[in-house]
Amino acid sequence: MRLPVLVLAALVVAPWAGSAADAQATTRRKVYISVDLEGIAGVVANSQTSPAGANYDWARKQMMAETNAAIEGAFAGGATEVLVNDSHGPQTNLRPDEIDRRATLITGQPKPLGMTQGLDSTFDAAVYIGYHAPGSTADAVHGHTFSGALKVVRLNGKEVGEYGLNAMVAGYWGVPVVFIAGDRAAVEMASDFIPGVDGLVVKEGIGYYAAKTMHPVEAREKIAAGVRAALVKRIARPPVKLGPSITLEVELDALAHADQVALVPGMKRNGRTVSYTSSDPLTIYKVARVIMALSRD
Repeated sequence: MRLPVLVLAALVVAPWAGSAADAQATTRRKVYISVDLEGIAGVVANSQTSPAGANYDWARKQMMAETNAAIEGAFAGGATEVLVNDSHGPQTNLRPDEIDRRATLITGQPKPLGMTQGLDSTFDAAVYIGYHAPGSTADAVHGHTFSGALKVVRLNGKEVGEYGLNAMVAGYWGVPVVFIAGDRAAVEMASDFIPGVDGLVVKEGIGYYAAKTMHPVEAREKIAAGVRAALVKRIARPPVKLGPSITLEVELDALAHADQVALVPGMKRNGRTVSYTSSDPLTIYKVARVIMALSRD
């Protein structure tokens, strides 16, 4: 039986719609994109330190290009609104005049919720671009979690990186993380922590400052296609939910840092390791940021 032309058109332009009820709900589809730098294709070091400082301008351009690829994929996948959060270092890496004009950008810091600023329950999906693994991971390009001073970070006993802390906040808002791009270590660890997430490996770490990398143009093409595919899937992917009680445990690099962090009311300490328990994911996230701030030399 032939489908009417209008029906075929509707199936093409509304990939998230599965029924008449769904069609009414597709009038507004919001996608949140958090973008870091260390996991961008071709980038092999942190832009804030030697030797990457000399390559920062180039790395920044690649970050901008992968961001625009993700935005392209989001709109192709049915998004009607896209919010991008610059999530690396000073968080002023993405130039507002170079971002896809269909998207809105959050730039600068400090921001109360850092890499998750702007996310709330009105979003339908979250996407992570340029992500990296935590600092204890072998063959991860510049692995760390917020700061090199936070050597190991655990949520309810499971080690996580920034992807895990950010997914916890997305889960608080009921938003599933549907796609992540970065180095192999980051994608594999995130896939183990975030249910149903689609992952794209754009490079494989060779130690801390080296990698075997996909060509940046190919990476951008795959990001656009991957984000679109992740959004058009009909599979229900649950957001990350921890609790009812969440314990944040952080092993710090120095006793002096633990001395500072231990001053936070409610914080527990065992040598260089500090921990904090709460039922509120946003509180846990903010405490992690406080630990980072107190651990700066």
